[in-house]
Amino acid sequence: MLSINISELIWTIINFFLLYFLLKHFLYDPVVRFLDAREARVNEAQAKEDAARAEREESARQIEEEKSLRREEARGIVDASHAKDREESLAAQSKARAEGEKSLESAGEQIRAEGERARAALDAETDELAAMLAERLLAEGKNEP
Repeated sequence: MLSINISELIWTIINFFLLYFLLKHFLYDPVVRFLDAREARVNEAQAKEDAARAEREESARQIEEEKSLRREEARGIVDASHAKDREESLAAQSKARAEGEKSLESAGEQIRAEGERARAALDAETDELAAMLAERLLAEGKNEP
C-alpha cells in the first residue's frame, strides 16, 4: 500500500519553496528586469524613431512650403520682368516710330528744298539756254543769204 512519509513530505515542501525562492530571486527576477529594461529601451527607441519621423515629415512639409513660396516669388519676378520688357519694348517701338516719322519729315523737307533748288537752277539755266539759242539762231540767220 501506499504510505505517506511526513518527514519526506515536509522536506519536499521545504525544498520546493527553497527552489522556488532561489529561482525567483536569481533567475526569474533578473530575467524579468532584463526583459523590462529591454522593452523600455525598445519603446524609447521607437518613440525616438517616431519623433524623428514626425520631425522629418515636418521638415519635408516646410521645405515643400518654402519651395512653393520660392516658386511663386520666382513666377512673380518673371512676370514682372516680362511686363517691364513689354513696356520697354513698346517704349522703344514708340520712340523708333517717332524718330522714323521725324526722319521722314526731315527727308521730305530736304527733298522739297532740293526740288526747289533744282527748279531754280533749271529756271536759271533755261533762261540762259534760251538766250544762247536765240543768239545762235540770230547768228545763223545773219549768215544765211
